[in-house]
Parts: sequence; C-alpha cells; structure tokens
Amino acid sequence: MKSSSAISVARVGSRTVLAPKRSLTYENREELQAIFDECVSQQRSDIILDCKAVGYMDSEALELVVRMHEELRSQGNRLKIIGLNEVCRDIFFATRLIHLQVYEDIHEAIRSER
Repeated sequence: MKSSSAISVARVGSRTVLAPKRSLTYENREELQAIFDECVSQQRSDIILDCKAVGYMDSEALELVVRMHEELRSQGNRLKIIGLNEVCRDIFFATRLIHLQVYEDIHEAIRSER
C-alpha cells in the first residue's frame, strides 16, 4: 500500500494506521475513502485513524468517518480514532459522534478491546 502525500499509511502489528497530515475536508475526503477501501479490500480492517495533524473536520469528512465506522462494525471490525484536538473533539461532541471509539493515543487504542 502506498503512502500518499496527504495521508500516511503504516502497520502497527495487525492494525493499519491512517494518519492525515492536514484537516479532513471535502478536498481530501476522496483520498481517505480510496485508502480506506484499499485497506478493506486487503482485509486490513482493524484501522486506527490518527488525527494528531487534523486541525478541523468538515461535514463531508465526518460523514465519511461514520461510514467507515459502520462498514467496519458490520464486518465485526473496528475503527479507532486517536489524537483529536480540542476543536475536533468539540465537533464530535456537538454532532454526538463521541460514541465512536475515540482514544487519546495509539497505546490506549491498542490496549482497548472494545
């Protein structure tokens, strides 16, 4: 799997870490979708979305994150989200998406079995 300029892809054990390098918006949503689809097609379905470098998420990016979560959950897998800044965490609370699996860092996400 290639690492694109806007989203890096790495393996941590059996998990795949997708790390956008900037805010998630309509401008790069399709790239994230393509990388996610490639991961799923390769059965790399324990995915961690590392948002440390994400300053903001617009509504299209949030919709994509929800779809990713639902697709993985329907297959018995998980999307874990780490590194949300205050702005993104507030967006998740305001849109009631905080129920998604959100963790402080990768270590907490890996230790969690939920």
